[in-house]
Amino acid sequence: MIRHLIFFILSLVSSLTFAQEVLWANKVIEVSSEKTDPQYSPRNRGMQILGRPNVYPQTIVSYCAWQPSGSSFGEDYIHVSFEKAIVPKTVAIAETHNPGGIARIFGYTASKEEILLYQNSENRPKLSGRLWNVSVDAQGKKIVSIKLLINHMMAKGEKQIDAIAMSTESSIKADINLAADMPENLVKENLGTSINSRNGEVAPIITPDGKTLFFTRIGHPDNIHDKKNGANIAQDIWYSKMGTNGIWANAANIGSPINDDKDNAAATVSADGKNLYILNVYKNGNLSLGLSKTTFKNGKWSYPEEVKIDYFQALGTLNKETNENEIKIEFSISHDEKVLIMGLKRNESYGGKDLYVSFLKSDGNYSKPLNLGQSINSAEDEGSPFLSIDKNTLYFNSKGHAGYGSADIFVSKRLDSTWNNWSEPKNLGPSINSPFWDGYFTLPASGDFAYLSTKDNSIGEEDIFKLSLFNSIKPNPVALLRFKIKDEISNTYFGEKPKISVDIDSIDIESIVFDYDEETNEFSGFVPLGGKYTFSFVKDGYLEKSQVIDLSREKNYIEIDRVFSLTPMKAGQKMVLENVQFEQGKYEINESSYDELKKMIELMQKYQDMVVLLEGHTDNQGDFTLNVQLAKDRVNEVRKYMIEKGGINGKRIQTKSWGPMKPLSSNSTPEMREKNRRVEFTILKM
Repeated sequence: MIRHLIFFILSLVSSLTFAQEVLWANKVIEVSSEKTDPQYSPRNRGMQILGRPNVYPQTIVSYCAWQPSGSSFGEDYIHVSFEKAIVPKTVAIAETHNPGGIARIFGYTASKEEILLYQNSENRPKLSGRLWNVSVDAQGKKIVSIKLLINHMMAKGEKQIDAIAMSTESSIKADINLAADMPENLVKENLGTSINSRNGEVAPIITPDGKTLFFTRIGHPDNIHDKKNGANIAQDIWYSKMGTNGIWANAANIGSPINDDKDNAAATVSADGKNLYILNVYKNGNLSLGLSKTTFKNGKWSYPEEVKIDYFQALGTLNKETNENEIKIEFSISHDEKVLIMGLKRNESYGGKDLYVSFLKSDGNYSKPLNLGQSINSAEDEGSPFLSIDKNTLYFNSKGHAGYGSADIFVSKRLDSTWNNWSEPKNLGPSINSPFWDGYFTLPASGDFAYLSTKDNSIGEEDIFKLSLFNSIKPNPVALLRFKIKDEISNTYFGEKPKISVDIDSIDIESIVFDYDEETNEFSGFVPLGGKYTFSFVKDGYLEKSQVIDLSREKNYIEIDRVFSLTPMKAGQKMVLENVQFEQGKYEINESSYDELKKMIELMQKYQDMVVLLEGHTDNQGDFTLNVQLAKDRVNEVRKYMIEKGGINGKRIQTKSWGPMKPLSSNSTPEMREKNRRVEFTILKM
């Protein structure tokens, strides 16, 4: 066992060192010809040969490879350069389709001296494709660029080359760019017959709370279209609720007005699960390309209304198997419904279907789609996007990044606020991706597990599976905040929303949006971990209330439920100034207290007849007399601050020191004692 471990470690060190020695071509200097699309795109152009292989180890026909125009006669060439010059021992060429046509390989020094590195004297290989390692003699000279010369007579037919590399090592490998630390025992769990059938179940959408699953069911006898037409070809939206036992209930057809006698499919869902976005625009019994939204209210779904996207455009993509022009679009929306990710082909797409982003505007429309850039999009199809709750982690599937099947699932992280600068996509690995088409990755806010659809080990056609997520592919953890606001005296919840503002400390966040449920009077929203959130509530006739929720030490997903009480503004009302703080045993006011005191000053400036009483309290630690004096010094310091900083007449601010005599709780623990150290604010006169 130890011997095997040593061998593994040595192999790992060797591979890491080896990877540092490999250079992949990074610039096309000259190309004799390249296959072109009727409309301009980078498909099969010389640029596709740059960087690591796009599809290898699969040896397939792909738009993500250079394809010269010639096929049976004559010669073609491509000349590429590298980021630095080395003395190579090996040149590797990813001939992903129809290998064996390379007649000569030339190397060039920085001074443009030409060196013949290889001349073909071999029979054509009987392979569909290969990563061809060629031992070369550079005559001890540093090579900075390489030219491949292709003789089409040597291998007749269309040829594709995906990548070129050179290395000082004796061999070059091109591995799939896998996510780190993949567990060996990862298992995809089929959700069983309550969800899956002999028909196709695809495109799962899990609500952020993980309790409702929407999906699209194809050709089922209980689909509306199939009932009317007797043909198992159409698709409807279905859903299932998770029971308290953690088991999914039998799926049910979502019904009209969402499902009709045409193809219906769910696209994405809002944070509270009450806004469901569905494919196509519903108009007068017909469907047109686009996106619609339906809202669940009073126990039923509303008629789908169009989601308007400026300059929306969806072009067809040629299906290589059927040779038909197909239009496929997919969507994912952020939890606050401000960011819309979509998969579609437009005039400016890099090849097939690309991923784009649009932003909610003040007029209720979404902005013109912005391409997510070449880190994400390739000359092949990218689709089935899912934007995680952190708005930084994107899951999608692609035919243009190296993988295991016809389309694999990848993950990438947003690197800045531009939305077109992303990390290099990571393949989720062979336990998740299969030799088939894999896609529609979706996960709840907890980020602990995900759902996807695949034919791999399915009951019939595509099925929906669940799997646990490992750390390297999880989104950034968040907190779900749920809270209600009530009148402190009547103990009733407000039927209308007060003004809420949130001050954020120690974390960079664009905005926070809280959904409000009119039926339950509950607010809810997701926020990143790592910061302190100070909530301020303002409502006419009530004292302004501030409350701090500290998430600076939280590391994992957490759900927080709170009830905030607002105090009616009338004589006799008392409130604790929770955010007025002092150092242990001292009376100097902490700077963190200034915002709270500012609000008290503004309140007394607004109500000129208001007279208040400030009462100081301590815990029971230490000498009784000293504690009474400390409490007195503290309230006097607060009074002084309000007079000097706010210009409040001192006659309007009375003080009283109680020391440890009126505790709110026992003094048995540090947490209890902290509650007893406080300043209270009582309105004596309005």
